[in-house]
Amino acid sequence: MKNKTLVFLKPFSIKNPTLDEQNDFMMTEVFVEAECADLGTFYNNEMLFGKDIGKFIPDEVKKHNPEWIIAVGQSATVALGIRNQKKVLLNPKVDYEHLNNVSEFDQENTYGFFDEYHEQDYEKFQSVFSNAAWFPMDDNLNLFTIKGIVTDIING
Repeated sequence: MKNKTLVFLKPFSIKNPTLDEQNDFMMTEVFVEAECADLGTFYNNEMLFGKDIGKFIPDEVKKHNPEWIIAVGQSATVALGIRNQKKVLLNPKVDYEHLNNVSEFDQENTYGFFDEYHEQDYEKFQSVFSNAAWFPMDDNLNLFTIKGIVTDIING
């Protein structure tokens, strides 16, 4: 892969999870990481667990200076706040502060993908960023689902 890309998966955040919820999360993460390994350097739940991702992710981006960031869930929410960085985000929680003072570079180089459960975030996101897509028939959008699109984006 020609691009230096960091991939931040979503950290496990379910309070009082059932065994099925834990297993589903872990199996999905293992599958996505295995099937999408060629996208870049992965930061999975094990690497994110117990860390303040609001500090950790920007520090890793500054340290490695990647061409692209790919981020999912809570990691995508953090990455949305990083400026002057090319990024592909899946289901970030979009606050109005993310939409203020956005440069032309960020408007053109930030891609957002949203599933059925994140329609409001999609609506806010696409009001500023033109590269937005909503998947209303998908209730569990993950990186594997849109791997082809993401690959095309980061390879130009």
